[in-house]
Amino acid sequence: MRTWYKHQFGKLDRQDIQFVKVFAEFEKHEEEYALACGWAEISDNVWQQLRTVRIDIEQFCKHSTQPKTSDTVDIKCISGAEAKDIMPTLAKIYQKYLDHHGYTLLEPNPIEDISDTDVVYLYSHQNNIVGFSIWTMYGLSLDNWQMAWDYVTPKLQLGKYSLWYEMQQAHNQEKLYFYLGASYDKSCRWKSTLHGFEWWDGEAWQKDADAYNRAIDMDENLIIKTPIDNII
Repeated sequence: MRTWYKHQFGKLDRQDIQFVKVFAEFEKHEEEYALACGWAEISDNVWQQLRTVRIDIEQFCKHSTQPKTSDTVDIKCISGAEAKDIMPTLAKIYQKYLDHHGYTLLEPNPIEDISDTDVVYLYSHQNNIVGFSIWTMYGLSLDNWQMAWDYVTPKLQLGKYSLWYEMQQAHNQEKLYFYLGASYDKSCRWKSTLHGFEWWDGEAWQKDADAYNRAIDMDENLIIKTPIDNII
C-alpha cells in the first residue's frame, strides 16, 4: 500500500480548515480490505478515501420487494471487454442519464474506464439497449460503480428494478456487500432508504440513516464559488 495526498485549499486567518484529497495504491490481495475501509477505486489502481455506502446483500434480499417493470425488459450480462465493443451505445445512454438529472460529465468520462474483467448488465426494451450497470468484483464484495438508463420510458423504473435484480444475482453468487460508491450531495440521499444500508464515516461503518442524511444536508448547504480543480 502507498498513500499520497492532494492539498487543494485551506483557511487559517479566521478558520482552521484544510481540504485534502487522500489517495492510495493497493496490491491485489489488499483490495477487498481497502473497499471495506472506505476506499474506492477511481481509476486503474488509484483509490480515494471517500464517504461511501454499501448494502448488506443478505439483508436487502430478505426485506426488499421486487419493483414493477415491463415484461418486455430483457437483461443480458456481458464482460467489460464485450462492453467496450458497444461503447458508442453506452455513451449515448450515459449522456441521456446525465441530461435527465442535470449532472455534469466528468473528465475523463468514467464509463471509458471499464476494465475487461468488469461485469456489465445490459437492459433492453423493444430490442434497444436502454440501460446498463457496471460491477467491479473484489472477492466476496462488488462495487456497482455506475448505473445509467435513458428515461425514455419512465414506467420501466430501471433504476429501482436493476438494483433489485442485481442484488438477487449477487446473493446467488454468495457475495456479502454491494458497494454503491462515493456518497455525497442530494443525488445520494436515496441510498439511505435501502434495506441493509451502511455508510462509511471515515472511521467505521454506520447504520444511522439520520446521521448520514445530516451529512448530506451539509453537502447541499456547502457553496464553493471557485471550481476545486482550478484552485491548484
